[in-house]
Amino acid sequence: MSRLCKGAALVAALALAVSTPSQAANETAFTDAERAAVRALAVSPGHTPPEASEPALADFGKRLFFDRRLSGDGRFSCASCHQPDRAFTDGLALPEAVGRGTRNTPTLINVADNPWFQWDGAADSLWSQMLLVVENPRELANDRLNLAHTLYRNGDLRAAYQRRFGPLPPLSDGERFPAQGSPHAAPDSPGALAWRRMTAADRDAVNRVMANLGVALAAWQRRLIRYDASFDRFAAALAEDPDPPTNKAFPAAARRGLKLFVGEAQCTLCHSGPDFSNQAFHNLGLPVADHRDTGRERGLRRLTASPFNAAGPYAGGDDDAERLRFLPPPESLRGAFKTPSLRNVARTAPYFHDGRFATLEEAVRFYLAPPEGETLGEREATLDLIPDLSDRQVADLVAFLKTLDSAPLPEAVTTPPSP
Repeated sequence: MSRLCKGAALVAALALAVSTPSQAANETAFTDAERAAVRALAVSPGHTPPEASEPALADFGKRLFFDRRLSGDGRFSCASCHQPDRAFTDGLALPEAVGRGTRNTPTLINVADNPWFQWDGAADSLWSQMLLVVENPRELANDRLNLAHTLYRNGDLRAAYQRRFGPLPPLSDGERFPAQGSPHAAPDSPGALAWRRMTAADRDAVNRVMANLGVALAAWQRRLIRYDASFDRFAAALAEDPDPPTNKAFPAAARRGLKLFVGEAQCTLCHSGPDFSNQAFHNLGLPVADHRDTGRERGLRRLTASPFNAAGPYAGGDDDAERLRFLPPPESLRGAFKTPSLRNVARTAPYFHDGRFATLEEAVRFYLAPPEGETLGEREATLDLIPDLSDRQVADLVAFLKTLDSAPLPEAVTTPPSP
């Protein structure tokens, strides 16, 4: 830091130290407009986690989530990267399973009502997003025929599946159902050839097994709901009292940070609503890293080509196929990624889609000046509305973000089932 900057920082610190009580109160008092903005971020009073309509189905989904047999080599499960004690992330910049991933592991807490899934929105339902993970060669590296056979030859999985979905296809018939195969296998590989040799009806039967596994996993993930952070308690108090007392759980710095968040810093342009995400896709002008990830551009192409999207033959009655008619051209969102939720953000480092920032302070400071370097697509002009912030204001924003951590989920939801 230059001598001039150090001097300015000292002056600012001295000014803060001699501020009067009324000045300090003004810094943490909320206007009517700010209170309304905070209400828009809060959950409805009396909100409770939804109950699973079919507890047995959710229990089967939980078993699948922790089961390493879902991976091609039997070494990894969904929980290998979505670890319950890390808010269902892994603490790594990029995940490490069968291979090293290219995108940071997002939390699964409160994902049930999201309209799009994965950083690029390549899935449009909670049940279908897991299917992308199963066949990703860097993640679980399985294929749908091998997965169906895994269910069939393991009596515990077969029984649990058939209790909810009925009989599996006649997978003992190796001529009709080869041991391995997938439409995503390399074009001339044995797996691709085996898949193409199957009849359309048999391919459909295997696809339905995949879809049903996604339905079970989604039923369990709907239990991963938490809106009980310090912020939620403060928002409830603020709705009743224009100036609720400051306490250790929501200190003065957090109050100043919240005022910045809903006001001058313009954070709610993207991080809006109770999940602190507008669920949209934005190009932040990130300099290109080793992996040239086109984000939503690729996600849109994958989504529209997938038989598991909301307009496909495996979708349920709750899937919204109509919105697929109004998707933008993929190239218009080159380099854009989904706005992540800020719930539990202090527990889910590193940050951004490629995990490039290790701390919350680094992530906040990124927005204060456009970075240099090659970018993909066009940086969003909305970012130009964000003002420069002082070191103290950055610290206040970070203090507020730390109040978004919720209590741990019940052990009954997060503990692996008994073998």
